[in-house]
Amino acid sequence: MLFKFNLKRVLILLAGLSLLIAGLVGHLSESHSEDKSALYENYLKDSFTGIADYSLLKVDPTNLGYIYAVEDNDDMLAGYVTITTGQGYGGLLTVVLNWSLDGEIQSISIPQNSDDKAWWDQLITGDFFDQYIGRKFDDALVLGADINAISGSTISCNGVALGVHAGRALVAEQLAKPYPIPEEKIKFGLSEALLIGGLCTVVLFRMISVLSRFRWVRYVTLFFGLGVLGIWLARPLSLTNFAVWIMGSPPHLNTNLFLYILVIGVVLLALILGKNFYCYWLCPYSAVQEIAYKLGQVGLRPSAKWHKRLRNVRYFILWFALFFTILLGSVSITVFEPWGTLFSLKGSFDQWVLLGISVASGFFIYNAWCFYVCPVGAFMDIVLIVRRKGRDLWNTIVHLKVKKEVNGKV
Repeated sequence: MLFKFNLKRVLILLAGLSLLIAGLVGHLSESHSEDKSALYENYLKDSFTGIADYSLLKVDPTNLGYIYAVEDNDDMLAGYVTITTGQGYGGLLTVVLNWSLDGEIQSISIPQNSDDKAWWDQLITGDFFDQYIGRKFDDALVLGADINAISGSTISCNGVALGVHAGRALVAEQLAKPYPIPEEKIKFGLSEALLIGGLCTVVLFRMISVLSRFRWVRYVTLFFGLGVLGIWLARPLSLTNFAVWIMGSPPHLNTNLFLYILVIGVVLLALILGKNFYCYWLCPYSAVQEIAYKLGQVGLRPSAKWHKRLRNVRYFILWFALFFTILLGSVSITVFEPWGTLFSLKGSFDQWVLLGISVASGFFIYNAWCFYVCPVGAFMDIVLIVRRKGRDLWNTIVHLKVKKEVNGKV
């Protein structure tokens, strides 16, 4: 028993060290790679034709923005190119804009993004980028008013819009002309209100002993999550939502308040109250697993011994995804969970295969994905373990302090 305990601690230590090493290697690789200006010049060459020469005019370190002057074959100034970044669903994305001499957008390209391909493709098929062509730097360009967002990919649309706004700021400065700065208010709407209401309801149902005795209360919030977070919004809690924070590129607050409430709310509630108020209570995919198991009527459940062993698979999947995300600096590695495909009805072939396997397993084994595969559940377990260890350490410190004071009086 002692050997198993020590082995577990060694594995945890090795996992933590490997993540730190991955972060160090990833940072060193980025530091020794070609500088941003050289990389962006490659984007310049790859994105546009007819460019004879170019020169860097300005670098905006605050917004990671670059503006280049472009010359034609006659060495005449032909226009400008801006290369900026925006915050998408899976992290930073690069926005390259070709501007005319009077500040009109001639073309737009996104040479680098970390968003899920199936959802990103909706921007292409929905002609989202074409809306910017022919717009001038002093147009309003407000997403949702002047530019139509693509339903189901609004976070990606916001990321592109942020990059465009940063680019047109550089052009406006170069032309020494003012432009209408879009008013960025924090958007609080029905979805945010429903999310807060759902979280508060779960807290009441779990913390009030009279209510927690009834099994049906869990199904109320569970199917609320299925309807709101799943079918309507298609925005369940995902490993990607945690990974962007770990990588230091959290979503833009003004346009992603919902994700802030979801991620920070679930984690803070776990740290303060010591319970996971999302998994098995609000997660829409947990509701799907419950429905599949009821329909299957097979009733297979691993023994307690195998149940405990299989639950460790989740931690390996979590470590694997975070290790390569940190090492390669790509949050897109964490975009594999099946609910994105299920609730958006869009995905690659392998994502559809994973969805089919996870749903099919739910017909035979109770909450198979949630118990044995889900990295979000593993992450939340770690949050609760950290809380418990922190509380135990605090109690030990207080106990030693009291003991010292008592001995001092004696």
